[in-house]
Amino acid sequence: MSESKDNVPTKRSWRNISQEVTPRAMSKRGRHRQRMLWVKLGALTLLIGFVAWGVYAVVSSWESNRGALAEAVPTETVRDVTVLTNGVLPGDWVTRTLALPKDATLMSLDLATLRDRLMVHGQISYAALTRSFPDTLIVTLQERTPVARIQVNDRGANKQLLVAKDGVVYDGINYEKPLIASLPWLDGFTLRRADSGGYEPIPGMPEVAELLTTAQIQAPHLYREWLIVSLSRLNDYRELVVKAQDIDRIVFSAKDDYFMQLARLDHVIDQTRGALDEPALQSVNLALGLQVPVTLTKTPEELAKHQQQRAQQRPLHFQLQPSPQRKRDL
Repeated sequence: MSESKDNVPTKRSWRNISQEVTPRAMSKRGRHRQRMLWVKLGALTLLIGFVAWGVYAVVSSWESNRGALAEAVPTETVRDVTVLTNGVLPGDWVTRTLALPKDATLMSLDLATLRDRLMVHGQISYAALTRSFPDTLIVTLQERTPVARIQVNDRGANKQLLVAKDGVVYDGINYEKPLIASLPWLDGFTLRRADSGGYEPIPGMPEVAELLTTAQIQAPHLYREWLIVSLSRLNDYRELVVKAQDIDRIVFSAKDDYFMQLARLDHVIDQTRGALDEPALQSVNLALGLQVPVTLTKTPEELAKHQQQRAQQRPLHFQLQPSPQRKRDL
């Protein structure tokens, strides 16, 4: 039994057959296709390298030798300077500031240098110069908006300067006089000279600008009476002090909502004028929240006496009615 089991033949399969076959040699046509593929890849690599070198050469020539590039690219003389601005700077002022040579062409202009000439003036916060072929230079400007004004002594002469929301101090160009006259003065700060020859930005102006903008929009009747804004207490106490026409001292907190403080101030002024029939507030402190301490210009006794005197001096008003007249027949 055991021998018969050992002599049973194993199952055969085609996988057990040794297959020693040499690979088929590539045909002549296949070798030709492979060579063409390598040629195309080499040509593409050379093309990419040539384009990259050309871009580098143009950029390098632009940065190092603009005059040669201007001669290679023929353009006409600059005939027009178009100014696009969100402010009040006139086009003739921009043209004078750029001071372009009479025979300058678009490609010969150094736009970076021209931009620096404009950015020296604090009234301009952003400037971009672009070429519009064949002969137009487009100047796009963004101007700062003044929120206050200051008085400085420049070489023995008093000079009025404007202050923007970011604290930049600059000469105002082409602003209307009523607008300048409506801006309050700044006080209680130190103005420092900058290395560039101008002045360093005034710190704390974002808080001042927020107060002035809120008052101008939400309470214009109060804003019109503001004369001076002091920053003397801003660093130590986070407070702004305003001097108005009828109130010498109004204290605002830079840590609280300005709209709510303006609402309290308006209420206090209305209540005081309604009760005393005259501007009698000397100071109002809005920095203590809901508690608003006030100081009157006179004592209550003086105010009461003054009201009595005014009541006695008021003229009597008589309402006269004409008597009816009879009709007469003629």
